[in-house]
Amino acid sequence: MLSWVYPLRIVQAVFALAIIGLTAFVIGTLYDQWSFSSTIYFNLFNGCWTAVVAVPYLGLAPLWLPRISHEYVIPGIEVITSCLWLAGWISLAAQIPSPSACTYPSCHGLQAATVVAAVEWALFVFTNIFAIMDIVNSKRNTRDRHARRSTAQSEAASEVQSETQPEVSEVNGPEHV
Repeated sequence: MLSWVYPLRIVQAVFALAIIGLTAFVIGTLYDQWSFSSTIYFNLFNGCWTAVVAVPYLGLAPLWLPRISHEYVIPGIEVITSCLWLAGWISLAAQIPSPSACTYPSCHGLQAATVVAAVEWALFVFTNIFAIMDIVNSKRNTRDRHARRSTAQSEAASEVQSETQPEVSEVNGPEHV
């Protein structure tokens, strides 16, 4: 595993906790359309999903539970989480008011939540790239390993075959003429 992945997972967890705090602040202080907005609740879900499910699994499963950290499960969770964050920050950015109309603290919380969610999405895209590269490299290594194994087996079989067969020149030599 790459040495920079674990600090990046900690950063992803911190940003998820920041989103949980910001969305909880907005839900608790606004009593208009934002207090019941599904966009806010969706971003709250994203923060909870990332902090409770995605980051602990992605960080700990390869170390403690290698049998359930399948080579396709980790990239799958990475892709799902990055898609959730993409949908979350884009929907939030599309609904918040313009910066000139944003004069109350909860609106600034919405703006901060949008920025943090966008950074969280970028972090997951970054780790997605390496997870997908790991799949490609593992397939290539598996294919090369199988090719080397089949070559070694065919070479061993030809050596065994050449040792067990008598030489033709001794059996049908010139003495029989």
